Amino acid sequence: MKHSLPELLAPAGNMTSLEAAIDAGADAVYFGADAFNARMRADNFKSEETTRALSLCRAFGVQAYITLNTRLTDRELPEAVSLARRLWDAGADAFIIADAGLAALLREQIPGVQLHASTQMSAHTEFDGAALEGLGFSRMVCPRELSKSSLARLCSRSPIPIEMFIHGAHCVSFSGQCLMSAVMGGRSGNRGSCAQPCRLPYTLGKKNGYPLSLRDLCLAGHIPEILETGAASLKIEGRQKSAEYVYTVVSVYRKLLDEARAATPDELALLESAFSRSGFTDGYFRGTYKTMLGVRTLKDFHESQPPVYGGLSRRVPVNITLHIQTGAPAVLTAASPEKTVTVYSDAALAQGDVPPPDADAARKNAGRLGATPFTLASFTYESDGKALFTLSMLNRLRRMAVDALLAPPAREKMKQIPKMRVHACVQTKPIYTASFLSPAQITPAARAFFDEIYLPYSAPAQDTGIELPPFLLGEDFEAVWKTAKLAPYVLVHTPGQLMEAVRRGVPTRASLRFNTYNSETAAVLAAAGADCVYLSPELTLPQMRDLQSPVPKGAVVYGRLPLMLTVRCAVSGGCRSCGKDCGGILQDRRGVSFPVTGTEKCGNIIWNSVPVYMADRMDAVKSAGITRMHFLFTTEDVVGCDRIIRAYQEGTAPGSAIYRMKK
Repeated sequence: MKHSLPELLAPAGNMTSLEAAIDAGADAVYFGADAFNARMRADNFKSEETTRALSLCRAFGVQAYITLNTRLTDRELPEAVSLARRLWDAGADAFIIADAGLAALLREQIPGVQLHASTQMSAHTEFDGAALEGLGFSRMVCPRELSKSSLARLCSRSPIPIEMFIHGAHCVSFSGQCLMSAVMGGRSGNRGSCAQPCRLPYTLGKKNGYPLSLRDLCLAGHIPEILETGAASLKIEGRQKSAEYVYTVVSVYRKLLDEARAATPDELALLESAFSRSGFTDGYFRGTYKTMLGVRTLKDFHESQPPVYGGLSRRVPVNITLHIQTGAPAVLTAASPEKTVTVYSDAALAQGDVPPPDADAARKNAGRLGATPFTLASFTYESDGKALFTLSMLNRLRRMAVDALLAPPAREKMKQIPKMRVHACVQTKPIYTASFLSPAQITPAARAFFDEIYLPYSAPAQDTGIELPPFLLGEDFEAVWKTAKLAPYVLVHTPGQLMEAVRRGVPTRASLRFNTYNSETAAVLAAAGADCVYLSPELTLPQMRDLQSPVPKGAVVYGRLPLMLTVRCAVSGGCRSCGKDCGGILQDRRGVSFPVTGTEKCGNIIWNSVPVYMADRMDAVKSAGITRMHFLFTTEDVVGCDRIIRAYQEGTAPGSAIYRMKK
């Protein structure tokens, strides 16, 4: 069966890389402006560069997607909207968005805007696709963790097209669910400033090394299988890589797609020469996790010698027709593969004493396109031989035609920016809620103190709520819901989980994994049916105070924050559903210990080394408008849990041993 080719989507960290992507045959490129994108360490594009980049893409018929894929505070939203409006006017084809609040504003204010849901939104099922479609998204970028079968299911069942990664760096944490860089060093991955702590050495159990550093993804050996999945767009990661990397990688995948075949050993070696970390991995796609780890070695560095990229060599062919006749304006029509334009002289041509230029002179002049993306393919000249027409007039018409070919599309006028309409929820009584990893941790004191208690769906207890798995495949959805539908309330983590919980009539709380940073996102979640919204733990108390929500807003006031969620088990070395306790201690170079626990599908959650502790600052928390106080109990035993509850009842300042870990 013959399949239509998916889009080949290339990264561009600067103008040279953009040209390399175009030269190598990319169908589309994605790049960031100088703010609000998830690769703030890339060169990115300044204002005038962005306009030029969009014009260049337009000339070659290459789609241009702008990354606005960071989480934004209320004070940043107006600037982000203004930037998007300017770039849409300049001809951007779509925006890659991670913040649901920003997406809602863009959809409201920019008629016809195209929105792609970033992988940072953690969407990974057909239910997420349906929810995102309802929020105005026209495409979903799926995570790298999906196997071939899960990917095929998603592509066939999602109501919006799926974009998948085929090459480039791996985050070991499930995208959108990493707080490690923010908590350890103050550089937020959700804000585009990740310091990559996953690339550092750690001790895990008795093993020393790099248990969190994954090899780069390479699916060049699976192109025929990928074509079978129905993915609409194939994405190469690398906005911080060189133009040589972009040109080499895009060129290889362009050839593989056009010929619908897998890479040869020589082509795989060429990809390695562009960049690798101890080779490549296709573990998630194949569902085999054993050999996914890798670091950048000296050998990798010395063998990374891709051919030097010499600059844009391609040109866009343009056919020009020039018609001059006495008594009528001169007419020049220019036709490229993407667009045809016609321009006219300012006035009708008078009869002259000197004949107009001959065909050779006119052709030579019309072909002076050196500083533009175009090259003259053909020239048709029609003249009555009498009109007063000079080469300077032809120069002007040629420049007008080039400007018209490069001009952004005419789009509907932007709407006025409305005033903030989000109203704060009025709730005076504080609600105390808690998540436990095991029913054995829940003491009588906990049941008396907490208004709501959540347990993993795999370890339910009577009269407690259920926390859905953050990574819940579509094929596992119904089995999980057999347990979840019996709970008095559920804690959900993705747009699709929220949509399905509301549809099934279960009271629904939106967890901290939504990374709610602003009032607009809170309003979106509330409109989707969330009864309350737990805010991003990256927010400061003043930022939480500024955030206005139509439903109660909550925050973590105690507990170890989940720094990473991994699908591949770091403790066991990559098993799947083995049933073992995939827990342990991750220790960094300074001797700081991070507890690791297993998940239902044999992944991991890596927890912070110390808990958030706010027992002596609850007045400040309440002053920020937080009415749902959430506790995360992870490594605490029953004695430790009761000590924490007592400390919060008494407002105790941090002490020497207010909690203790299970042995």
